[in-house]
Formats: sequence, C-alpha cells, structure tokens
Amino acid sequence: MINLLKVNTIFKLIKNCSVYILIFLNISVFSQNQSFKSTPKNNLASHTIDKKDVVTTTKAYLSKKEYKQADIYLSKYYNLFSEDLEINWLYAYVLNLNNNKTEAKSKFKKAIAIAPNNKELKMDYVKFLYQMGKINEIENILSNFTIDKNSKDVEFLLIHANISFWNGNFKTSKKKIDRIQEIYPNTDLTNNLSNQIEELTGLYLKANFEYQTDSQPMDYFAQHITLQKYVSKLLNPSLEISNYNFSPQSEQAIFAKLGNKMHFNELSLEVNLSAGAYKNFSGDTDWIGGIEFKQFLAENTSIKFGYSKNSVLGTIASTSINLTKEDIFGELDYNNKWIVLHSAYNQQFYQDDNKIKVFGAWIVSQPIKVSKFGFQAGYGFNYTDADDILFVYDSEGLGVYDPYFTPKEQKIHSGLFITNYKPTEKLTIKGKLNYGFSATVRNPYPLEVTPNNFEIGGFYDEEFSYLDIEGAVNYMFSHKFGVNLVYTYQETFFYKRDNINLGLNYRF
Repeated sequence: MINLLKVNTIFKLIKNCSVYILIFLNISVFSQNQSFKSTPKNNLASHTIDKKDVVTTTKAYLSKKEYKQADIYLSKYYNLFSEDLEINWLYAYVLNLNNNKTEAKSKFKKAIAIAPNNKELKMDYVKFLYQMGKINEIENILSNFTIDKNSKDVEFLLIHANISFWNGNFKTSKKKIDRIQEIYPNTDLTNNLSNQIEELTGLYLKANFEYQTDSQPMDYFAQHITLQKYVSKLLNPSLEISNYNFSPQSEQAIFAKLGNKMHFNELSLEVNLSAGAYKNFSGDTDWIGGIEFKQFLAENTSIKFGYSKNSVLGTIASTSINLTKEDIFGELDYNNKWIVLHSAYNQQFYQDDNKIKVFGAWIVSQPIKVSKFGFQAGYGFNYTDADDILFVYDSEGLGVYDPYFTPKEQKIHSGLFITNYKPTEKLTIKGKLNYGFSATVRNPYPLEVTPNNFEIGGFYDEEFSYLDIEGAVNYMFSHKFGVNLVYTYQETFFYKRDNINLGLNYRF
C-alpha cells in the first residue's frame, strides 16, 4: 500500500512537470511569433527613410573626404530614389570621386533624361566629359547648348574656350577668354590659351640652311623658306620655296609649292593639298604636289593615306636631269601609355615605268623620365624592292646606280634608342641612334658580254652596315623666336652622308 502511494506521488510529480514544460514552451513560441510579426514593421520603418536624410548623410561623408563610405551609403538607398534628379546627380558625383567613370557617366545620363533642360546639370556633365577627354561628346552637347552670356562659371567657360580653340573656332574662344577676364580681370588662367591663339593666328616663318656631303662623292648646299598663316579650319595656306646648288658638278634645282590644310572636326579628318613647280636648270620644268588625308580613328589611333609627286635629287645623275617620282602611300599610327607604333607602305612610280615598293615599321617605348632626361628604346624594320635594277657598269666593271637608287630585296632590322634632355624651359637637346643589327640586300654582279662591256650577270646576298645617328639642339629665345640645329650621320648600302641643318623659326 505504501509502495502504491509512492508510485502515485511520482506520477503526479511527472504530470505537474509536464504541464509546466508545456506552458513554458507555449510562452516561448508565442513570444517568438510576436517578434516575427514585429520584424516587417522595423524593415518598413527603415524603408521610409527620407531622401533629405540620404542627401545630408552623403554630403557629410563627402565633406570629410570619405568618398568610399559615401558610395557605400548611397548605394544602399539608391533603388528607393532611382528616378530622382538630385539623387542621380549626387550619385554621379560620388562615383566620379571614386574613379568609377562608367557608372558615373550612366548616372549623369539618367539625370539628364529626368531633367533634359537643366543647364547646370549639363554643365557639370560637360566638365566630367572634359576630364575624361571625351571631346567629341562635349561638342555634341555644346552644339545644342546656349550659354548665358552673363555666366560666371569660369571653369565651364574655360573648357568651352579650349574646345573652341581645338576646333579652330578662335573667335568663340576669344569671346570666352574675354568673359573670364571680365569676371577676374587679373587672372592668369587664360594666359596660355591666349598665347597659343596669338601664335597660331600669326604669320609663321621658317628658314632652313642645309649642307650635305656624301661618298658618291656629291655635295650640296640648300636653302628652304616656309611661310604659313592660319586663317580658319578650312584655310591654312602655306608657301614653300627651296633652292639646291650641287658640286662638283655645278648643277642647280629649285622648286616652289603652295599648300593648304583643312580640318573637318565633325569627321575627325584632316586634308592637306599642295601644288607647285620643280625646275632643274639642266632639264625641264615639271609640276609637283599631292593630296593627303589623315583620319583619326580613336583618341590614340590614326591613319594617313594619299598621293604625291616630288623631285628626286639623291644621286649625281639625278641632279643633271628633270627626275620626279609619284607615290601612293598609307600609314598607321598608334600609341598608348606604354608604346608608340608607326607603320607605313609606299608604292613609288617613276617616269621610266619602274616601280619601287617600300614597307617600314617601328615601335618604341614611351619616354622613361629620369630627372630632366627622357629615354626611349625600340625596334625598326624596313623592306625595299625595285622591279628594275638600274645599275650601270663602266669599262672596268665598276658600277653605280643610275639615275636613282634601286635596291633589290633590301631588309634592315634595327634597334632604336632615343634620348631627350631639357635642362631649362628654353633649351632642349635630343639624340637618336638607329643601329642596323641585321642588314642584307641582293647585290648585282657584272658579266662581261663583250670586251670592256659589262651588264648585270645576276645577284648575290650581301650584308652591309646600316647606321643612322641624329643629334638636335633647340633653343627658344621667346615664344615667337626659336633656333634649332640638327646633325645627321648615315651609313647605307648606297652611300655614307653627313648632313647639317640650321633652322630659324619666327612668328610675327
């Protein structure tokens, strides 16, 4: 009986504990359910943040120059205000400060889509594009953008003045400069641009005095005069006159040529036209000239192509006759922050129906700056091949190219080394070495067909030394007057030559 009572007591204890446990679990579950129900209210409260608070907090980060934090904070709430003008405008500014140009441009475009007539917004967008160098896009905006003549935004006015200058619209550029001077009469912000306009619109005179001696042997003394005047994008006329006096033969040649360079900025195109006359005093008068197109494909890529006709004065024989050649050519130029690349193809046509094709290319590093020095290194290649080899032998079997140089399968691989030293703002010293580490040509050998009468019997491979050394000194006495002196030494398969050129440059 006593045992039965003990068992009943134990069952009651278990029952009571079970009830207490169930009550506790229900309270816990209930409290958890209540907290789950309250969560959306808290999220909703966070979603109802005021736009003014977002702007104020973002600007606070910016004032402390915490640009990354401003970006992170604004990105959290951007979707809530993605159609708001102020938020998009501010976000574009923040992204630009964080160097995220692509997203910044996207936000600027969206802001302009929201408020297409907001001039201040477009002015900010123009400044942003100017920093990126997107000149063509700026021109599209400015073409449909009227600037208040009483505007006091000096930065925007200066941008507009520079772009007008680059487009050759000097009148508009001068108006913007005058407006800046009205706002800040003693400012030097516009000095550089004003000087450039003055220099480019003034009459430019270039005089060169040249002397050359080579191993043919042939010497000449030449004078070159160039006059040039910029008037407008479509009128940039020039006049070139050159006179050559040769020895030991007393020969003389002169030519005069008129030219005009035209700029079509909307097409990213330059066109250069020239026409003139060439007179060899032992021969006839002939015309010279040509047309050249330069197309800018991108900010760092351009192509040049065209046609030209020029005099040939490279050999002794060519100085005593009227000799010209026609060229069809194409060139490609490319550069980035690491390299500069140039390649060219030239097809030459002569009066005797002979043809010479020339292909050349070189690549050099961008200048490496060390104190006041700049260094560049690279590689060059040249290939020249003539259809007909004009090599004439005398009675002893000694030959010479006559009347012009016609190499057969000439190949030159060379190393390029360039240095630039600028000890002062006025003085610049340059040096260039083009060293041919591999140079070969198919050289003709004589065949005696009759006694003392020789012709080309065939060709054999021959290596030769190629070297081109150039040194230049340029000194600017003022922004109007400068002097440059250039010395060139060259070894080729055809000859060795020394050339010195003194140039005087003056802008009226």
